[in-house]
Amino acid sequence: MNKNIKYLLFVRFLRSIGQGLLIVDFALYLKAMGYNGFQIGLVYTFVSLFGAFGSLFVGIISDKTKRKPFLVIYTVLLMIASLGMLFATDIYAIAIFSAFGSFGLGANGAAGPFSPAEQALLAENIKPNTRGAIFSLNTALGFLGMSIGSAFAMVFSFLKFKQNNLEYQLPYIIIFVFAILTLVLLLEVKENYRSKVAKSSLSNTQEQSVNKKENFNLLKLIGLNSINGLAIGLKGPLIAYFFAVRFGVGAKHIGLIFAITFLLSAILSFYTGKLSLRVGIIKSVFIQRLIGLVFLILLPLAPSYIIASIFYIFHQIFNRSSAGARQALTVSLVRDKRRGFAVSINSASMQFPRSIGPYVAGILFDASLFAIPFFMAAFLQGLYLIFYKKFFKDFNFPTE
Repeated sequence: MNKNIKYLLFVRFLRSIGQGLLIVDFALYLKAMGYNGFQIGLVYTFVSLFGAFGSLFVGIISDKTKRKPFLVIYTVLLMIASLGMLFATDIYAIAIFSAFGSFGLGANGAAGPFSPAEQALLAENIKPNTRGAIFSLNTALGFLGMSIGSAFAMVFSFLKFKQNNLEYQLPYIIIFVFAILTLVLLLEVKENYRSKVAKSSLSNTQEQSVNKKENFNLLKLIGLNSINGLAIGLKGPLIAYFFAVRFGVGAKHIGLIFAITFLLSAILSFYTGKLSLRVGIIKSVFIQRLIGLVFLILLPLAPSYIIASIFYIFHQIFNRSSAGARQALTVSLVRDKRRGFAVSINSASMQFPRSIGPYVAGILFDASLFAIPFFMAAFLQGLYLIFYKKFFKDFNFPTE
């Protein structure tokens, strides 16, 4: 790994700590402020939609310019948003600041709407045959940071603060401090991408043929991501709220479970990189997500919080640990000059349908229909898994 890769991996790690704090505290903070599941779900929906539109813009423009400046812009927005959340009480202001910072989504350290630029910049420095391993390491470091952040959220819940809701505001202070550190690291990253200098050696006919093939692969990816994104939106963003209203637990219990989940996900993600080198990207994704699907079906059937949390841990570690391998697939579907576009398509096609999920889940949770969102998500992820293996079997071992 060169210095650029190391800097980008460490940026991911630092950023993920704050996201780990918020995956526990974000929904609980809004709940403590008096907002119900429907309103909280709408905030998540707005954040997801903002991320979807933003990632499309960033992916397309970064391919034509540079990738690094977009990461610097995101870091500055993250600093502004974290300070704004310390004072925001109105639901509309909260939604706007949350969208700027991609708060509450538990993105494993990703740069929100700017992640297409980040993944393209990382891919630029990695050899094709090691993408699965490096992207899985990137994912593992993100999960490790999420685990640390979730543990911090648990610790904060034990402290006795005189000011109301201060335990839920501390994450934004930590996010601000870490954003400063990531900005320093990003300024040290050297970008070699030159979109205008690089010219294709292919004839016009050959270029059109390659583009057509790439577009068809991206179209298949969009279809599958739409299914997967809706499933994630149904079961993911409001999980802390689900545990709180279904079993009556708070941040001290939820934070512990999340910390364990992300720590184990980090370990498994690291080994997913090694597994992808041995059996390939597609097979490694299929095996792990199939196991995770079984535990997703069992989760809403659990009679107690302890059993539900165990099912949740196993579902998440097998489901999430394949993220790095799936990112490696995305950047392998196209050539370097279109990688920002490919990642933006990958992100947006997940985020748009994902934005619907919290809205639906919030309504169902308020109606005490706790199992339905999880069963719907399980059905959708089962379809995703079947067609994922069928559509991308030829990309098991990327060569370009």
